[in-house]
Amino acid sequence: MKGDQFEPTVCVIIPMFNAAATIGKALESLAQQTRLPDRVIVVDDGSTDNSAQTVERLTFPYELLLIRQKNKGPSAARNAGLFSAHETLLAFLDADDYWFPEKLEKQVSLFQALSKTNHNVGMVDCFGLSLFDDGRKLLFGHIKKGKHFFSFVNSNVMNGTSSVLVLRHAVVECGGFDPHIRFAEDRWLWTQIAEHYEIHTVAEILYHRLVGKNNITAHPEKSYEHKTRFIELYLRRYGSLLSGQQRLQFILSNHAEFLDAFSRAGAHHNVTKVYKEMLKHSWKTLFFLKGKSTLRYIHSRTILLMSPYSSG
Repeated sequence: MKGDQFEPTVCVIIPMFNAAATIGKALESLAQQTRLPDRVIVVDDGSTDNSAQTVERLTFPYELLLIRQKNKGPSAARNAGLFSAHETLLAFLDADDYWFPEKLEKQVSLFQALSKTNHNVGMVDCFGLSLFDDGRKLLFGHIKKGKHFFSFVNSNVMNGTSSVLVLRHAVVECGGFDPHIRFAEDRWLWTQIAEHYEIHTVAEILYHRLVGKNNITAHPEKSYEHKTRFIELYLRRYGSLLSGQQRLQFILSNHAEFLDAFSRAGAHHNVTKVYKEMLKHSWKTLFFLKGKSTLRYIHSRTILLMSPYSSG
């Protein structure tokens, strides 16, 4: 965002599905911003509860547009919002997350300051904290200060979708979120933007992410096929830019993410399935992550051999 556009407008996009219990808190957190959004677009993605009615009866000190559509998934919901927006910057907030009051002000200020010094900034995020139903907490604390395209080889270095403030035209140029994948679709979009723009971080916890039992990350068996789709998309587009080691690191790290998730869930058949998939790519799987994946595989194989009728 170079040039003279130092007073950007901001639209917040909220995809919503059966979020009647949380959408009020999310919208209230926007009303408490020290820098109010210029507009908020809530996309009701075919909710079967009274989510839409909850939004309609609330009033806030910002313009709010409610869009209703048949259930198509979070990517399609976010796309419906972003392609209806006309503001300079987009921010995303999930319906079960909420922002701290200075979140938007601090991000916009950083965006402006960097743009004035001719940084080609595409995205600014912040730290976030995941709060799990069982009391666990998980910090999203990746710091970005410039060009980070190759950072996405190892992991999604953005601190959650609800942390992101991004140039609308950069998102539109990429075609928005890919609706054909329902896991890592955000990482795929951020990677494409990072190919051309800088990314920077406000190094403060400025939002909370609520993770319940129905969250997609809590059900790896439903997400693994979408992860493999992401791997295919990434390598098809960027494989030629990677060294052999980077390519292998990308493949193994993405599979290992799910191997760990299946192991934590006690899904031992799936652990062995993912490990064998990793081995197809390289014998170096044996020593990947200091042998952590191999140890998890041995553990799962041992349990399956001892209990041949165990579920997994």
